[in-house]
Amino acid sequence: MRRINLRLIVLIAVLIAALLMLRQRFNFFEGLNSPPHTTFSTAKDGASLVYDSLRIMGYPVRRDTMFISAQRPVNNVQIVIAPAYFNEELREGMTDWVIRGGQLLFFDRATGANAGRGLLSNTVIDGATPVPGGTLYRIGLGTVFVGDANRITNISLFETDGEYGQLIANLLETMDFVLIYFNEAYHGFNQNRTFFEILPLPLRLLGVQIGVIAVVVVLYKGRRFGKTAIYYEEEEREENEYVFTLSNLYMSVGLGSAAVSVYEKKFKKLAADYFGTVGEPDLYEIYELYKNENKESLGKLEYVISNHDTDFNTKRKKERAEFMKTINCYKDLIKELKK
Repeated sequence: MRRINLRLIVLIAVLIAALLMLRQRFNFFEGLNSPPHTTFSTAKDGASLVYDSLRIMGYPVRRDTMFISAQRPVNNVQIVIAPAYFNEELREGMTDWVIRGGQLLFFDRATGANAGRGLLSNTVIDGATPVPGGTLYRIGLGTVFVGDANRITNISLFETDGEYGQLIANLLETMDFVLIYFNEAYHGFNQNRTFFEILPLPLRLLGVQIGVIAVVVVLYKGRRFGKTAIYYEEEEREENEYVFTLSNLYMSVGLGSAAVSVYEKKFKKLAADYFGTVGEPDLYEIYELYKNENKESLGKLEYVISNHDTDFNTKRKKERAEFMKTINCYKDLIKELKK
């Protein structure tokens, strides 16, 4: 009897391992075969990199599968990238939402004078301001940023070291929001389809097989797996632990230096407000101001200055350690200025 149990356990373990490997493989190819300009696509013309990078940087990004309409809450940011499904009804729903106070980032395939024309035609525009990476339009109580969909693709972000992604992050810093939605309804992932229906057929089959195996094992064993482990208290988490956890992913997508630049930009802005300087000072000017006030965090500022020209987009162990320490120094410096 023991031999039978052992065989069953080994067989189940091998099957589950094989299914997980197949699932990972199908996930990889599904990412490559997803529609272009979607956050699901890992191909060159996909937009998975900007979604993952913003998520890693701490922005509350989500995927949305409902079309934008006037009835939707206006306290969130909606991001639409090169919509494949877009007609007059969908356009009006989107602009009506903006008029009520919504904030929309619209990345168009068209460039130059034609950028945003399909969205903003027949819409009263209260003002247009050129900003880095595109144009910001005021419409009613809301705003629309029109950018270039070709510059937000995975290959473009790789080739430009995440420059356009950083511009988007800087733009989001000027907005008030609860969540940031990348809207995939305009690529066919609409709200009428369940999550199970959206999954490709191979993944659905794998899910069913894993479920069947789990049911068989539970029925055969007829009891719970393992023993209950009693935890008398929660484990204390380290401060800034997520920085260490996500640092490898930062650097693996080639956005290590861009991520550091975001923190540097925020630190400079806070320093300008704190010291009342005219314009945004550079790190060396801030260093002199810190010396004059004899701040305790002067050593941390010296460290980030010494690593200012370091290339954080590599995967070498030395740069990874410097990257984590630089990010933590910036976070401490920013926290100090916010007091």
